[in-house]
Amino acid sequence: MVNEYILALYYIMWGLLAFTAICFFISGLDDFFFDIYYWTSEARRVWKYRNNETLTYTKLREMPEQKLAILIPCWHEAGVIEIMLKHNIYSIDYSNYDLFVGVYPNDPTTIAAVKSVEDTTPRVHCIIGETSGPTNKASNLNIIYRHVMEYEKQHHITYDMFILHDSEDIIHPLGFKLFNYLVPRFDMVQLPIFPLPVSLIHLTHWTYAAEFSETHTKDIFVRERIGGLVPSAGVGTAFSRNTIDILKKDHNGVPFEIHTLTEDYSTALQIRLHGLSQVFASQHILRTEWRKRWYIFGGPVARTVKEYVATRALFPMTYMTSVRQKTRWILGIAFQEWMVHGWHGNLATLYTLLHDRKSLFTHLVDGLFFILVPFWIFYMMLTWAVPDYPTLQDRFEQNPWVWTLILLSSYMMMGRIIQRMIAMYRVYDWLPALLTPILIIYGNIINLHALLRAYRQFLFEPQTKSAKGTVKWDKTDHHYAAEHLLIPVKQRLGELLIKDRIITKKQLAIALDEQSKTGAQLGQVLIQLGYIDELQLINCLAKQFQLNMISALDVQPIPFESLTHLSRYAYGKMMHYQLIPINIENNEITIAFHDPSNEVLLKQVIKWVQPYHAKFILIKESTVH
Repeated sequence: MVNEYILALYYIMWGLLAFTAICFFISGLDDFFFDIYYWTSEARRVWKYRNNETLTYTKLREMPEQKLAILIPCWHEAGVIEIMLKHNIYSIDYSNYDLFVGVYPNDPTTIAAVKSVEDTTPRVHCIIGETSGPTNKASNLNIIYRHVMEYEKQHHITYDMFILHDSEDIIHPLGFKLFNYLVPRFDMVQLPIFPLPVSLIHLTHWTYAAEFSETHTKDIFVRERIGGLVPSAGVGTAFSRNTIDILKKDHNGVPFEIHTLTEDYSTALQIRLHGLSQVFASQHILRTEWRKRWYIFGGPVARTVKEYVATRALFPMTYMTSVRQKTRWILGIAFQEWMVHGWHGNLATLYTLLHDRKSLFTHLVDGLFFILVPFWIFYMMLTWAVPDYPTLQDRFEQNPWVWTLILLSSYMMMGRIIQRMIAMYRVYDWLPALLTPILIIYGNIINLHALLRAYRQFLFEPQTKSAKGTVKWDKTDHHYAAEHLLIPVKQRLGELLIKDRIITKKQLAIALDEQSKTGAQLGQVLIQLGYIDELQLINCLAKQFQLNMISALDVQPIPFESLTHLSRYAYGKMMHYQLIPINIENNEITIAFHDPSNEVLLKQVIKWVQPYHAKFILIKESTVH
């Protein structure tokens, strides 16, 4: 006997299936356009500029340095801001810039962290606002901007460019030089943003890697080439002085919109509506990187890899942290921008706005997928056991267009997976790329949860949709990844060699040009050019990484029998790679080694010697690899 409730549910779910097929197909056409346009325009671009010279380090270096103001808003960032400032100051290949860090008077630990750097580094400025925090990020940035204007008057200087960064950012050493090359030819320049590679067990973090790798190696190029909106990511974004002057006329003398949770997107949209130029700058350099031979197996080997000139950072690692962050993005980009700025701009701008705001609908449709698939699997099993029920095939025979749309949508979904896998491979190599199907499914679950949370906040929390009041800063807790295991920051090798009068600035420039062509380590390039010898390099590496040195003649390995908590396997591996334990005291084992740049190997050593604490010492008068 046919159950009427099941029959009613059958027709309801069929209607939802047809509706979902239509939505998937329409949304898929939008994504398909991005894919087709990118590959065809990229082919034309490669052919058109096939004989043009690529952008080189020489060209970047030859450009006179403009004066840059770096704006860094902070709220409860004591755990990351100090190391972020120190690391980036030492690594950035640029000299004419200042870092302005905005903090709140009721955040004493962050103030103390910033001031500890300010006291030793003249280019760092701690700006304490008058209002207790948190306000929101745009308000913080406006406070910093006002202080920069006062600083200009006091010191009779003018900043040519304003750059946004966050307290967890790892700024690429050549990022500022690239900005300097492109501004003021362009009014806004955005560099790629890529999450740092972490263990593959952190799937939440890798969902960001999958999304950003596709967006920042493909989708934004399409937006730029069709003349649409190029969004700012809020970090790694540079604005010309003229752009800031135009924006501040719209907001009572300050450049950033305070009535939104996504001031970066809002700023980029206003720039587009003003008819100012925007560019997404994707450049890469060659460098030598230590990697395991088979990605996760085998010993470390030095490989020449392409590295994007991009900002990198750690993104949320947990599910709910990601949901909260993406809720903020949806509220700002889709809800608030729609209410505040509506639908304005040329056809290309309107299309990119639609592309961004369709998430208000498509994430819900994606959620239906997780309901429809289990239902129809269960229902097909039911019809197989009870033939009296109408089948799904009956519906398809009466409505063949639905089956056609499902097939087309499936093909487009397979294309989406392939496109994202290609993007993941570009940035992160093949193993993370293989995770793409899992990351897409998991990312859709996060996006659906974030959308539902955004709808709830928008409908029941009036401040999220107010165009009059200041929206509270719903920030994400940040973590900073130290660049090196041995010490949190290190000075650049070339600067140390110049400081010690071993090489000249001209010789360093020649070596850097050669390094940009080959990707070899700078020390080895300097040796090949005959500017230094291996002993000078060893001495400088010791100073760079703040390591003590030991003569090779004094290196005497501790017998395995004396290391009670070390496995024979670990001891054998260390000796194989010439990481020699030479002393043990108070559960600290001193390891003599040759190459402090081989981070992959050093990470393994730290794990091998547990529960001992590893202390490293550099061997001199030995070959550097």
